[in-house]
Amino acid sequence: MFTGIVKETGKIKEIGRKSEDYILTVEVSKGFLKDVKEGDSISVDGVCLTVEKVWESFMRFYALSQSAEKTIIRFYSKNDEVNLEKSMRIDDRFGGHMILGHVDTTGYVKRIIKPNRNKLEIEIDVGSKFSKYLVENDSISVNGISLTIKSVFENSFVLNIIPETIKITNLKNLNVGERVNVEINQITKSIYKFLKEKNNV
Repeated sequence: MFTGIVKETGKIKEIGRKSEDYILTVEVSKGFLKDVKEGDSISVDGVCLTVEKVWESFMRFYALSQSAEKTIIRFYSKNDEVNLEKSMRIDDRFGGHMILGHVDTTGYVKRIIKPNRNKLEIEIDVGSKFSKYLVENDSISVNGISLTIKSVFENSFVLNIIPETIKITNLKNLNVGERVNVEINQITKSIYKFLKEKNNV
């Protein structure tokens, strides 16, 4: 499980294919790798992946085709910046919200507003299938980052990104039309399912 508090990014240094699956090599700081070992779970842009190998300043992941086709993994290019988060420890602070690393869908960036150099407003469209889960002031994960929904439209939601998040994550690199990983708040989905079954709607 993850909290969506991204503290570091890495770079895609190699993308390989094994049949329909993907093999990703990510370059990170040696500090990040200090307590990372093979078999650990790491959130890569919000996708929970298992570390296959660790060496020097690199991690290698094996991503099944099911994960790749449901996420932005299939769009990765060499040197793309990715958000990284280690799995939560029992004694960690819980600064964001519960994120499983099971991406629900990819949304596309519909609009970007930069009122000034220290503020970023992004509108993301998730389509009609997932818009029913969008709630103002609710938490949502975008590329593995725990964020708060500012406002909701028909099939999209707006985020206000604070300077610290802009600096630390890859959101600053986004362009209109680009795809992002979106994981809906698990509590929101559970409540929706409960109410739907209760009211038979």
